[in-house]
Amino acid sequence: MPSDLFLGKRLHKRRNELQLTLRDLAEKTDLTPSFLSQLERGLANPSLSSLQRLSDALSVPLLYFIEGKTNHSPVVRAGARSKLDLDDDRVSYELLTADLTGSVEVLLGVIQSDCQNVVRKLSVETEEVIFVLEGALRVGLKDNEYVLNVGDSIRFEGSNLVRLCCADGKLTRWISIITPPVF
Repeated sequence: MPSDLFLGKRLHKRRNELQLTLRDLAEKTDLTPSFLSQLERGLANPSLSSLQRLSDALSVPLLYFIEGKTNHSPVVRAGARSKLDLDDDRVSYELLTADLTGSVEVLLGVIQSDCQNVVRKLSVETEEVIFVLEGALRVGLKDNEYVLNVGDSIRFEGSNLVRLCCADGKLTRWISIITPPVF
């Protein structure tokens, strides 16, 4: 999860920009004012679900809360990628774009072999392309399910995605290209 103090400062800053009290934000997120206060002071860790509710309520991407390097280079070095660690340590995402200021984000996704479904409802309508690098990925859309092998790709509207998991019981790695940026 993101650095507690960094997250707290970002949360406090954005809440003040929107002129929301802790109570206002609590009502928008179904989180308690006490918990939000603890988050702002770096005394609590949010779950991914709580972080998603906060990003939705504050109209910011999830990665807004993740401490990034202050490098303004367009190059993203392999060892310096921003990472999104989820509640489930069998799933991880790394940001392959330098920042989220453009109209597209590119992520490297990794699912361990025993992970079932990693789809998360996004806060805005998106368009996505997935390209499989390793393993096999099962992509379930509202109307059909597809198994993608190494080198395969798929394009879809984000709201149609209902399932994403390993298809062959092995570690699976893929690249997601999403517009607009939502993480």
